[in-house]
Amino acid sequence: MVNGIILAGGFSSRLGSNKMLFSINGLPLIRHVYNSMRPFVDHIFVVTGHFHNEIKEEFQSGEVTIVYNPDYVKGMFSSVLSGVKKSKELYPQASLLIIPGDCPFVQAETYRKILDGNKGIRLVNYQGKNGHPLFVSASEADILLKKNIDYNLKLFRNERDYEIIVVNDKHILIDLDTPRDFENLDKHFGGY
Repeated sequence: MVNGIILAGGFSSRLGSNKMLFSINGLPLIRHVYNSMRPFVDHIFVVTGHFHNEIKEEFQSGEVTIVYNPDYVKGMFSSVLSGVKKSKELYPQASLLIIPGDCPFVQAETYRKILDGNKGIRLVNYQGKNGHPLFVSASEADILLKKNIDYNLKLFRNERDYEIIVVNDKHILIDLDTPRDFENLDKHFGGY
């Protein structure tokens, strides 16, 4: 079993509004992330924070499990911990695919390749650059949950025996933070 965790707890401070609901091709950003991940996981957890109510309203009851992270001001790793903990409570043996909510166009082949990997920690790489999502096995998730809230996912990954999955998918590198990022989305990542 594999669950998905979408991290959507931040302030979107550089954009000036809730970027998770920013419309791209008529759909909110977070809906694109959900749609690309959904065929490859058994269940999706959406971790919220600053914009909890707005994001919760985007999803129908039962479509995802909304996890409110009360510590969202402490950074992304606090949201990772919240999502992993909730997944473990409901599905103790599930492995995880963790992705930020601003990584909307990961291709199906990328999800297939990362799921077909071998090690307990797997990350995707495009032309020498690491991106998202990150795969964490159920046993590695148990170790992750022992980390302090001020830790981070990259440190955790680097201390484990991880596998790099090379993909032909530039979308794993998308980082949408500013109005210009959204304006340039088509120019830099055309064909999405």
